[in-house]
Amino acid sequence: MDPAARPVVGLLGATGITGRTALAHLVARAPLEGAGVVVGARDPGRVRDLCAERGLPVPEVLPVDVTDERSLDAFVRRVDVVVNLAGPYTRLAPPVLAACVARGAHYVDLTGEAPLVLRTDRDLHAPARAAGVAIVHTAGFEALPADVLVDAARRAAAARGETLRGADLVTTVRTPPGTGFRDAVSGGTVQSLLEVLRDPDRWRTGDVAARLPDPAPGSGTAADPDAVRRTSPLRLPPRVAGGQVLAPMSPLAAINPPVVHRTQALSPVPGAPARPVAFREAMAVGRWAGLGGPARLAAATGASGFQALAGLVTRLPRPVRSGLADALSRILPAAGTGPQGDVLTGWSWTTRGTFTTHEGSTFGAVLEARGNPGYGTTAWLVVELALRMAVRGVPDAALGSSTPALALDGDLAALVPARVRITVDGRPADR
Repeated sequence: MDPAARPVVGLLGATGITGRTALAHLVARAPLEGAGVVVGARDPGRVRDLCAERGLPVPEVLPVDVTDERSLDAFVRRVDVVVNLAGPYTRLAPPVLAACVARGAHYVDLTGEAPLVLRTDRDLHAPARAAGVAIVHTAGFEALPADVLVDAARRAAAARGETLRGADLVTTVRTPPGTGFRDAVSGGTVQSLLEVLRDPDRWRTGDVAARLPDPAPGSGTAADPDAVRRTSPLRLPPRVAGGQVLAPMSPLAAINPPVVHRTQALSPVPGAPARPVAFREAMAVGRWAGLGGPARLAAATGASGFQALAGLVTRLPRPVRSGLADALSRILPAAGTGPQGDVLTGWSWTTRGTFTTHEGSTFGAVLEARGNPGYGTTAWLVVELALRMAVRGVPDAALGSSTPALALDGDLAALVPARVRITVDGRPADR
């Protein structure tokens, strides 16, 4: 392929915890997909040194400061899709988003920072659609797996003339022995959550209908906020099901549902408008049986209480939230720290879904993945989605402020290089 004609994926944040894994995966995979790579960095030499240390091919590296409009514009002009891993996103992503819309480049990131995502829906959906641009937030462990798995089930139901009614997902993570907090959560993730507390906007944490496009109250469709909230309320209390103790989804149960419901509302549906899907998900803590059962239930209860408290904190006046964020930032892990090297190996995780249709059918779907979900699989997923968008484009439904499932457009085979396989109703869905 003529290098000048190749689609190009641009990467920002290549030297961070997740960025290093994404960089290695991108420079290895892009040539196989016929794509080029351009990395933007404040210190290009650091990226080149990182590649040399790891024995990676050195891609083209441009000097980019996201606060400098000229350097950012020069970078975005060179690429078809921007993968932005430079957080905190609430503070650093807006100029990148604006440049992508202005220059016609698709945009993908990992953020679950709700205020930023909601502002993107509100302010950039229409301009991005007009520019032929897809903006995809939450394209990692939050919320790609849940979003794509529910979408795969919706498509499977539609293929047999049925309509999805309910989706119940349970995620199980298998960690290496001796894994601690610092091996599971990076400082960047912690600092991003604190940045949300500093945000000037107040929002309703836990509103599953927060991302619905063109709300249609009273319609009873997937675009009806009241119907979605009534059908699919956010559930934080722990429970026991299938012999397992289930806790709220980690890291925050409020991140994935609005994404899933936005996909359902924007998905093209033949015939009648889509109806709300009763979506529920949880994280498996362990078996209920045995002496450890009550202790696991207590741990799940603690996780539930922490998430409920976090939701209340986001509703405090801004000066209180900002002061709390400043205090916590001094004692919690700093950006740039977190899991890397050997602690990222030996992980695996599974999301199992039970799905029902309005016609009375019940079937299952399973997503199986290898790697640390937050800093291994997440990096591979965002790269593979970006490559898919660059090489094959995106459907019209995915233009604007989009979702991972809409951008993937049912192409589950694209996730296989991210060490992810999906089976729907007993049949591999990536063939």
